[in-house]
Amino acid sequence: MQEIWTEKYRPKKLKEMTGQKDIIERLQTFVKNKNIPHCMFAGPAGCGKTTAALCVAYELYGDRWKSNVLELNASVTSDTPILIKRNGKVKRTNFAELDKIYFSDDKERISVNDLEVLSLDDNYKIKFIPINYLFRHKKNKIAVIHYEGGTIKVSLDHSVFTVADDGSLISKKAEEMKPGDFLITFKTVFEGNSSSVNVQDIRPKEFSMLRSGKIKNPKIKASFTEFGLDEDFSWLLGLYLAEGCTSLNKRNTSGQTIFTFAYPKEVGLGNKVKNLLNNMDISVSTSLGKSGFDRTRESSLQIRAMNTQLTRFMRRSFYDSEEKNARTKRVPNFIYSSPVKSRILFLNGYFQGDGSGEWEEIARLSSVSQECLIDAAWLGRLSGLETSCFERETRIIWKIPKFSYIKSDLIPSFPLHTLNNQLKLEKTRELRHSLYGKKSSRISKAAASSIINDIKIKNKLLGNIKKFIDSDMSVVKIKSIDIIDYDDYVYDVSVPGSQMFWGGTIPILLHNSDERGIDTIRIKVKDFARTISLDKTFKIIYLDEADSLTRDAQHALRRTMEKYSDTARFIMACNYSSKIIQPIQSRTAVFRFSQLTEDEVIKFIKDVAKGEKLDMDENAYKAIVYAAEGDMRKAINILQAASTVKGKITQETIYKVTTKADPQEVKKMLLLALDSKFKESRQQLLHLLYTRGLAGEDIIKEIHSQVFSLDIEDEKKLHLIEKVGEYEFRLTEGSNPRIQLEALLAQFGLSGKK
Repeated sequence: MQEIWTEKYRPKKLKEMTGQKDIIERLQTFVKNKNIPHCMFAGPAGCGKTTAALCVAYELYGDRWKSNVLELNASVTSDTPILIKRNGKVKRTNFAELDKIYFSDDKERISVNDLEVLSLDDNYKIKFIPINYLFRHKKNKIAVIHYEGGTIKVSLDHSVFTVADDGSLISKKAEEMKPGDFLITFKTVFEGNSSSVNVQDIRPKEFSMLRSGKIKNPKIKASFTEFGLDEDFSWLLGLYLAEGCTSLNKRNTSGQTIFTFAYPKEVGLGNKVKNLLNNMDISVSTSLGKSGFDRTRESSLQIRAMNTQLTRFMRRSFYDSEEKNARTKRVPNFIYSSPVKSRILFLNGYFQGDGSGEWEEIARLSSVSQECLIDAAWLGRLSGLETSCFERETRIIWKIPKFSYIKSDLIPSFPLHTLNNQLKLEKTRELRHSLYGKKSSRISKAAASSIINDIKIKNKLLGNIKKFIDSDMSVVKIKSIDIIDYDDYVYDVSVPGSQMFWGGTIPILLHNSDERGIDTIRIKVKDFARTISLDKTFKIIYLDEADSLTRDAQHALRRTMEKYSDTARFIMACNYSSKIIQPIQSRTAVFRFSQLTEDEVIKFIKDVAKGEKLDMDENAYKAIVYAAEGDMRKAINILQAASTVKGKITQETIYKVTTKADPQEVKKMLLLALDSKFKESRQQLLHLLYTRGLAGEDIIKEIHSQVFSLDIEDEKKLHLIEKVGEYEFRLTEGSNPRIQLEALLAQFGLSGKK
C-alpha cells in the first residue's frame, strides 16, 4: 500500500526533525531521562508540533507507542448523505466529498470556517448552523441501521436522537438501539430565494470582428445571461434528469441537448418540450427511431435542442463525474436554493419522465444513480413532501389509499400516556383509537393536538409534547440493525450550540460527538488516563488544537491532569496559547514553535523530491514555499500533487495544482486597474476565474498580499486594504465573486486617479 508522503517522510526521532533546534534539545533531555512533564506546544500550523509529540512517544515506547497514546473517535461513514451550505451555496453531499476538499493529509481533525450543516436549534427549527471542526477516525466495525424509508451507517459508539418518556429529545448510542425504537426525521418548507442561474460565463460570442467590421454569428440564434427558474424551465430540468442526455463535440463548440420519449405513447410530452424550447427561441429538431427487439417499427421520439450554451449548462449542472451518463446524474445544487414551487415542479418533471404511480398520491421515481435518488428524497423533504429512499427508487407520498395518515404526521404516543397518568385526561378514548397500527406506539399530530388542546395548566411534559407537535419533526421506526466489519474512516462534525445534524438516505437527527466537549474529558480522557501503561511508566494523551476545547472541558481537564499525573502525561498542541486557561498553562512546560523558514522548508522538500526522483525547477521550490506559507505538511502535499504531472515540475505547475493565484498575474491585474485600464484589468480577472479556475476567495487573498508591494502612497494602500476587507466580507456572505471582484477593481481604478 502506498503511503501519503506526509506520513512516509515524517521523522520518527527528534534528531531527524527540521528546525525548532532549542525545543528539540529540551525534549531530547526529557526523553533521555524517561520522564516528561505535561507539555504545551504552541505555534502555527505545520511547524512540527504533532511530529514532535509522535517522536517523543516513539522514542519512549518504540513500536508499542500506539497503545500508549490516546486516539479520539468519530462517527458516521464516508457515504453518509448530509446537506451543507458552503460559501453561501447549498449542496447535498457526503463526508467522502468533504474529505477531498478539507483533509489534505493525515490529520484526523481540521478547523473549517466556510461550512454550515443542516441542523436543529433549541426551538426545534430546522436551519443551517456553522461547523467549526470536521473529525475523522478509523473504525473496524459499524452499525447499519435500516429504518422506515432509509438507511444510516454509524460507528457503534455514535449517538442518534430519539424521544424520551417525557417527550424531550435524547441521544442514545447506536449499539444501544434496537428494532422498533424511534428515530427523528422531518419534512419542512425550506423556502429558497434563487430564482435564476447565471450562465454568463458559458455564453457564446454573438459577434465576430472581421476586416469589414463587426458581424453577428449566424449560427447563434439564442444566447442567455441567465436561466430563470420559472415553472416551465424548472419542470424541463426535472424532465432532463429523467430523460435527457447531451452531445458535445471535442472542441466544445457545438452541442445538443437530447430528450428521448416512447413513441407514440409520449408524443404529448415531446410536444410540450418542443413548445417550451421554442418559447426560449431555441432551435429544435425531432426524429423517430427504432429500438428494442422489433426493429421494423418506430418506437422512440427524440427532441433535440440545438443550443450549445444549454448543452454546456446541462453537462456542468447534472453530473458529479467527468463521465456524463445516467449513472452519474445528480440533482443540480442550485435547485435546493430555488423557490419551493420550482422544486416541486422539478420533481414533477422527473416523475413525468421516470416515474410511476399517481402524482399527489404516491409517486415512484426511478434511476440507476443512487445518489440522484437520495438527492430527490432530500429535495422532497425540504419542500414539504414525505419521501422514502430505496434501492433504485425514491417515493413521494401525499396520501395512502385506505389510510388517513402518512408517517411524517406521526409522533410517539407514550408521552401522552404518561401525561394521562399524571393529569387523568378526558379524551382517553381518542388517545386509544388514534394509535397508528397495532402496537405501533404512534399517534397523528392532529389527534394529539385534539387531546391536549383544552389543557390549560402548565406542565413540563405537556410543554415538550406541544413543542414536538408544533415542529416539522416526526418519528420513523427502526426496522433492523446489522453490525458489519469496516476498515475505513468514520466522520463527525462539531456544531457549536447545537450538537446535532441531519444525515441519512432520508434525514434523521444525529448527535455530533464534539470531541472538544466536557464529556470527552470526563469520560474518554479520564478512562484512558486512569489505566496503567503496560510499560508501567505513563501514557501520553495528545490533544491536538487544544485551544478549541470548551472552557468547561478545560476546567475538567485541569483536575484530570492533577489526579492522574502518575499514569498519564498530557501534550497539548494549540495555535493560540492565550485560549488555554491559566490554571492549565501553569501546569505545563510551554514550548513555543516558530514558523519554519524558507530555507528549512526548501531543504526538506528537496530531500523528499530526491527520494521520489522528481525533476524539479528551482523556482518550483520557491512557489511551493510561497503556497505553503510556512506549513511543512502543506508543502509536502503540494509536492505530491505536483508529482502526478508529466515532465519537469515548474513554478507554473505548482500554481496549477494548488489553484493558487500567481502573484505576478494578480499584480499585473492591479497595476492595470490603477492605470485606469479597467477593460484589460477585467480581462485578466476573467482569465484567473475561468481559465485558471481560481476561487474568488483565493484571488482576493492574493490581492491583499500584493497591495503592500504596489508603488503607491501609504494613504492609498490603507484605503485599498479597507476596500479589500469589505469585498472579502461580501464574498464570504455568498455574493457573486465575479461581480464583487470587478467592483473591487473599479475601486482600484478610482484610487489610481486620485
